[in-house]
Amino acid sequence: MSAPLLNGTVFSHGTMDCRDAVKTQRFLTEFLGLRSVRKSEGTQYVWLGGRWFVACLCVGEKVPPRQGEDYRFALLLSSEEEVEAAHRAAVDQKEKWEIREVRDVTRDGDTASFNLRDLNGTWWEIYHR
Repeated sequence: MSAPLLNGTVFSHGTMDCRDAVKTQRFLTEFLGLRSVRKSEGTQYVWLGGRWFVACLCVGEKVPPRQGEDYRFALLLSSEEEVEAAHRAAVDQKEKWEIREVRDVTRDGDTASFNLRDLNGTWWEIYHR
C-alpha cells in the first residue's frame, strides 16, 4: 500500500441543511437526544460523543433537500427494545416534530433499524446491532 497523499490529523465534521434553526435544534436535542449549540442565527453544531460533529447550516425553504435516504446519519441505540420504542415515538409524534416519513422497523441478522426523514428532509437511521 502506498503512503497517502494527504496527512490529516482529525476527521472533524460534516454538514447538513436545516430549514428552521429553532425547530431543528429542538428536534435534534429533545427527540434524537443529540447535543447542539447554536453559534449564530444560521449555524449550529451537533454532536453526541467523540471528536466528530455536524455543522447544521440554515438554508431556508428555497433549497430543496439534498440528502437521499442512502446517505443518512445513523444513531445507535442500546437495545432492540429501544429501537421499537423510538419507532413508536416517531410514529406517535410525527406531527409534533414535523417528521416527513417514518419507515417500518426491519431486521437483518442481528440488526434492528428504521429510517426517518426529519423536518428538513434529512434521513436518519435509528438502529441497534
